[in-house]
Amino acid sequence: MRKLLLATVAALGASMGVAAVADAQTFPTPGTVTIRLNGRFRFYAGVVSDRVANNNAAGSPTGNVNAAGQGTLTGQNKQTNYGFGDYARLYPGFDGVAANGLKYGASLEIRQDQGSGAGGGIYPGGSTQNRARAALYFRREWGYIGTDQLGTIRLGSTDQPSSLYMTGNFENFNDGGLDGDVGGLASGNTQLPWPFADGQGGYYTTTKAIYLSPQLYGFDFGVSFEPGTGNTANGGSCNGASPVGTNFVNSSGTFTAATGANGQGVSGPGCDRLSSSPVNGESARRTNTVDALLRYRGTFGSFGIAATGGYIGGGHVLDNSGLAFTNNPLAAGGARPNFDGVSVGDFGVALTYGGFSVGGKYMYGRFNGGLGTLVAKGLPDGEAILGGFSYTTGPIVVGAHYLNLKTAGDTGNAFFGRQRREQGVAAGGTYSLAPGLSLFVSYLYSERKQNGFNFITGQGVNAAAPGGNAFNNKVSAQVFAVGTGFSW
Repeated sequence: MRKLLLATVAALGASMGVAAVADAQTFPTPGTVTIRLNGRFRFYAGVVSDRVANNNAAGSPTGNVNAAGQGTLTGQNKQTNYGFGDYARLYPGFDGVAANGLKYGASLEIRQDQGSGAGGGIYPGGSTQNRARAALYFRREWGYIGTDQLGTIRLGSTDQPSSLYMTGNFENFNDGGLDGDVGGLASGNTQLPWPFADGQGGYYTTTKAIYLSPQLYGFDFGVSFEPGTGNTANGGSCNGASPVGTNFVNSSGTFTAATGANGQGVSGPGCDRLSSSPVNGESARRTNTVDALLRYRGTFGSFGIAATGGYIGGGHVLDNSGLAFTNNPLAAGGARPNFDGVSVGDFGVALTYGGFSVGGKYMYGRFNGGLGTLVAKGLPDGEAILGGFSYTTGPIVVGAHYLNLKTAGDTGNAFFGRQRREQGVAAGGTYSLAPGLSLFVSYLYSERKQNGFNFITGQGVNAAAPGGNAFNNKVSAQVFAVGTGFSW
C-alpha cells in the first residue's frame, strides 16, 4: 500500500508540470548555502509531414505574389521531410537557510539564441534585442525569501502562479507534448500555439513581484503583480536607448524631428513605463496585471486529487491619439483597434490512482492566441480546452493530451466574423535509462484554420481582397520524433 501511495503522489506531481519541480526543491541545512549549476541538453530526430512545406507564396509554389495574394509559378522552395534538432540550457543559482529558518536564494535561466524571444517589439528587454547568433542570454532571473510558516516572496523576471501551479496540463511525457520542442521541426505557421501560462514567453518572463503561501489543509495560493511588459532590464527602456531618440511623436503616431530638443529620457514606443501613447500598436501592451490562483492537493487512500482555479486581470497602455477606433482594415487609414485589458479565468484538475493520472485544463476570457496577448474590443473571447492522461510505471512514463483552441486570430478576418480555430494532439513516452539520462518518443499533430487568412504569407483582408485571402486558410502538420535528454 505504501508503494501504491508513493506512486499516486508521484503521478499527481507529474501532472502539474513546473509546479512539481518547484515542490521537489531541496534546501541546505540551517546556516549554510548551496550553489547550483544545473543544466539540460536535448537532441531529437524527426520525420515531418506539413502540407505547405514547399509553398512559399499564396496558393502556388512560387516566390511572387500579387496584391490579392495570388502566386505565379516562377519557382519553388523544397524541404526534406526529416531533420535533427538540439539545444542546451544552464540554470545557475544558490539556496541558503539562515539559522532561524529563513530561506533565500536566487535562480537564473541561460538560453542559447533562437528565432524569437520575450524581448523586442511590444516586450522590450535588453537581453533579447538584436543579439548576435550563438549568443547566450538570460530568459529568467529571480530571487526569493521566505519561511515555511509565512510563505515565499519571489522578485524578478519569472513565472507567475498560473504557471508555477499549473495542473492538468500533462506535459510529463517525452519533451512536453504540444508545449515541447519537437513541434519546432515543422514549418513556422503550421505550429500550434500553446496558449497556457507556461508557454507564453511574453508573459512568464516579465518582471514581477510574487507571493506563494504555505500549504494549509491541502490548500495554498499564489498572487503576482506585473506593472508592465518589461523583462530582464533595468531602467524601463526609457533612457537614452529609447527608440524615440531625438524625436517626438505627433498626434498621428508618426515621428517628427525635434530641432534643438534633447530626446534623452523622452517617453516613447518601447518604454516599459508607458501608460498611454498615440502609437496604436503600443496599446496592445499589458499594464498592472494581477495573477491570482488557489490550489488544492490531497490524497484519499490510493486516490489523489489536484485542482486549481485562478483569475488573471489587468489593463493596457491607452491610445491617446484622439483618432477613431476600428477593427475594419478597409476603413480609411486602416484598422486602429481599441484593445481590452487581460481578463481570463484559468482552471485545472488532475485525478490519480497509483501511477495513472487523468484530467485537463480550461481557460476562457480576453486573450488572443495565448494568455497575455490582448484582443481588440468587439472581437470574440479566447477559449482553450485540454484533456490528457499519463501513466507511470518504474522508469517509464507514457501519456497524451488533446488541445482545442478558439480565438479571434487575425483582427481583420475576425471583424468580418471569421474566427480562428486550432487543435492538436500529442502522444509519447519517456524511458529513464539512468540518473540524468532519458530516451523519448513523440508524435504530434496540429491543425490551424481561419477563413480569409493565409497562414503562409500572413495576408488577410485588404483593399485588393476585401473578402480576405482565399489561399492556405487551413494548414496542418505531423511530426514523429525520437530523442534523448541529459539533465544535471
